[in-house]
Amino acid sequence: MIGSAYIMVVLGILLAKGVGFYRDMVFAGAFGTAVESDIYFQVFGLVNLIFTGIGVALSTLVIKNLNKSENVGREKEYAASFIRKSVLFLSLSAVILGLLAKPIVGVILPEISGADFALAVNMMYIMLPSLVFVVLAYIFSGLLQNKKVYFITSIMSLPFNAVIILTLFMKNVSIITVAAVTTIGWFLQVAIQMPAFFKNGYSLTARSQSKGADRTKKHAGSPELIWIFISNMMFQLCVYIDRAFVSSTEGMASTFNYASNLFITIASVFVVAMSTVVFPSISKNYEEGNCDYVNELVRYIITIMSAIFLPFLLVVGCFGTDIIRLVYERGAFTARSTTMVSVMMLMYTLGALGYVAQELFNKVLYLAGKYKYTVTGTLSVVALNIITNVIIKFTVPEDTVTASGVPLSAVAVSASTAVLLTLYAVLVAVGMKKVIGSYFTKTTVADIIKTLLSGAVALIVYIVFNALSPDFTHGYITFAVPLCACGAVYIICLALFGVLRRLLKREKKGE
Repeated sequence: MIGSAYIMVVLGILLAKGVGFYRDMVFAGAFGTAVESDIYFQVFGLVNLIFTGIGVALSTLVIKNLNKSENVGREKEYAASFIRKSVLFLSLSAVILGLLAKPIVGVILPEISGADFALAVNMMYIMLPSLVFVVLAYIFSGLLQNKKVYFITSIMSLPFNAVIILTLFMKNVSIITVAAVTTIGWFLQVAIQMPAFFKNGYSLTARSQSKGADRTKKHAGSPELIWIFISNMMFQLCVYIDRAFVSSTEGMASTFNYASNLFITIASVFVVAMSTVVFPSISKNYEEGNCDYVNELVRYIITIMSAIFLPFLLVVGCFGTDIIRLVYERGAFTARSTTMVSVMMLMYTLGALGYVAQELFNKVLYLAGKYKYTVTGTLSVVALNIITNVIIKFTVPEDTVTASGVPLSAVAVSASTAVLLTLYAVLVAVGMKKVIGSYFTKTTVADIIKTLLSGAVALIVYIVFNALSPDFTHGYITFAVPLCACGAVYIICLALFGVLRRLLKREKKGE
């Protein structure tokens, strides 16, 4: 059953992400929102942005190609060839990026100079080997998911987070040391998957016959990789561009990083888990012509994502400040930092539809080769993001703040991104209809309406708590009581409406 497999993967990702949460808490206490942390997050963000984007693209492509009829019976040889070609390409790319380190730093951190610039360049050199490790980890993950090995891939970031945390506990640890350990941590993501990789029959040395080798070469050189890479970069690029535009205000790049990191950390638990469980099956059935199954599964994904992201939005809107205060506010992370991060996180959460479209529904379009929707949409959103940020930078004074003390320009930057992400989700929805036909049924619409009603009842519970005792509702620890009460009411309503039963009991019919 997809429901039970999904829950297992969610639990695995929660375990790894929970340690990741703690890593950010420790980092915030050690470095706060100072210049050093701005530099680290921008360079580390480049690793996450470009390297992870390549990794996700290759992981998607290898699953897609493994399920093609021409590769049935020769998956082991195809996988080995795919890995070897990827490592060679990545190693050469890392060398080229090293030669361009200074101009790259000038782009991602345009306001720094002197010793800070030198620090950023050195950090670039230290993190460049991550290109090979990050992408290889994602390729391994895709190969294992195709074998329905879910749990180990869901916790692959566990050693990465653990080794960084141990480093941050060192007395007077330098940011350069943290950067070096971060690179080692990426390698550990590969290492933790190796036993399962070999156990499931994969190899690094398997060779294909000449005819098969030609097909592998064809797929490896396919422009699909470029289209998937571009399409998977939209959300990350927008966030990265936002950080660059606010970096002239000290601490704002770190503020945006904490906010976007928190959103992605939580959202990816559910989105990545769903992609892990369903994409190999969608790919297999699409290649076999079982489009009715793909259509049915898309409806299931829409329903379960609605049931997850509605309460997510409500929690961020009602309890975001309380959660961020509990998680981050200590040491160099002040109450003002808490307020700014909570506002930025709410803005990005409002753009959750775009994130889900990028991470989940783009893949339906990939299977049909409809890259014009994803690539054109991504490039348009990124271009509009830059244009709107430029307009905001020159029209909104940096010293103008909202009632809560957050710079108005920062709010405008993140809010405009949320609007653009939502528009992208609409574009993808239209594209999917052309691929699989009309995927909304009366049952799907009814389930979404019931989900909205359940969220409305939970919101009423929050309003009652807040009206009767606002101090208790937003206390340092006591906020957990109304939060749990609202969550319980939401789940009970879903159960009473029959939505919960359908989400948990769906069977894997098409496998």
